[in-house]
Amino acid sequence: MKKLDIKITYGLLCGFAMSAWVMIEFALGFHSTSFEIGRYTGYFSIIIPIVLIFSALREKQSLSNGVLSVKVGIETGFNIAIISSIIFTIFLYFYNNHINPDWIGRMLDWQRKNLILSGASDDEIEGFMTQNRIRSSVIVQSITTFINSIGIGVVTTLVEISVIKYFFKRHNIV
Repeated sequence: MKKLDIKITYGLLCGFAMSAWVMIEFALGFHSTSFEIGRYTGYFSIIIPIVLIFSALREKQSLSNGVLSVKVGIETGFNIAIISSIIFTIFLYFYNNHINPDWIGRMLDWQRKNLILSGASDDEIEGFMTQNRIRSSVIVQSITTFINSIGIGVVTTLVEISVIKYFFKRHNIV
């Protein structure tokens, strides 16, 4: 049986790992009862593409006798970002519609209560709620997830190619 290409392997792994992260947050109640923690934990998921794209670039470099061209590195990272973004977006669409469809509404209610407790005016609260209801729709969430995931993957790739090039000089990067 033929081994999957590095881009496909790491893209699938990254998409499924980010989806698993969301399920762990869900299981721990960060999307239902512990919004004060959950509003931060999602940011830690960025570690997944950072580690996996770096691993893929190093593996690609190793398979090329220590030589990794910037073009191949960018292509590898971009493809990983696209594949993982597709998987993660589909997962979040399913999550938001079937697994935990009320979590966004509950989170907005929690944020509204915090605004009231902080002394925000009725106009400020209503403005916040209107703006966030639109941003929190499943379609807008899906589009933003896809774009943000690709963006994170591309930026991660560019930074990591630079890191590999300048901090791992014993390996050739052209």
